[in-house]
Amino acid sequence: MKREELNQRLDQLEIQFQENRNKEIRLYCVSNNYYKIGDKFTDHIGTILIERINYSLTKFCCVYYGIELKKDGTPRKDNSKREAWQSNEIKL
Repeated sequence: MKREELNQRLDQLEIQFQENRNKEIRLYCVSNNYYKIGDKFTDHIGTILIERINYSLTKFCCVYYGIELKKDGTPRKDNSKREAWQSNEIKL
């Protein structure tokens, strides 16, 4: 085995490791997710109506995206949207 072959093999192993790592993080996030699309989520900024759910591979939590709601639960007049992190959840 030559040095170039070793470097190629190590690069392949690194790619496989990162793929498996990301897969496990996503599984962890999914298993700890209590919300689904259409639910309301409240954090320290306010409340949103969830339209999309992504996963943070660095903070190991879900990232919700949706339209901001007023305190009475109706959408804001400007239809603004934002992200909300599961780690910032305020339980009511």
